[in-house]
Amino acid sequence: MLSIVTVCGAGVGSSMMLRLYAQQVLTEEGISATVDASDIGSVRADDYDVVITTSDFADILRNSRAKVLRIDNMMDKELLRSELLKAINE
Repeated sequence: MLSIVTVCGAGVGSSMMLRLYAQQVLTEEGISATVDASDIGSVRADDYDVVITTSDFADILRNSRAKVLRIDNMMDKELLRSELLKAINE
């Protein structure tokens, strides 16, 4: 099963919103995956297939084995959809 984590500074703000949106996309597309939310200080990015975060944290996570998606406009659900589906299908 695909594993995804959304990451922000504290793990309760933008990461929770990105988690909700990612889950909606996955449900709509019929894709089975777990989606967690985490803070940058405790995330273990190598434990996931995909990391969704903002540019602020993407550079910190760039050396993980996970695919790192940069989503700076968290209200743009279509961007999240296209980037997430692209990462899943690669």
